[in-house]
Amino acid sequence: MAKMDRMIQIPEQIARLFEAKEARRHQLAALPYPEKVKAVVRLQEMAAPVFRRRGRVVHVWKIAK
Repeated sequence: MAKMDRMIQIPEQIARLFEAKEARRHQLAALPYPEKVKAVVRLQEMAAPVFRRRGRVVHVWKIAK
């Protein structure tokens, strides 16, 4: 079986999604640390209500914005 025959064809739309995800990862990696910390705090704020409803104690970092 030839190598090309074994390759899986990815639909164009899915390939674009993977490319966009990779680009976003590079953008986030290039952010300065203070911006990365702000992003983490924002994720904590978004997740906190869900965890609290599940009975978990949640502490969101307090930072100057």
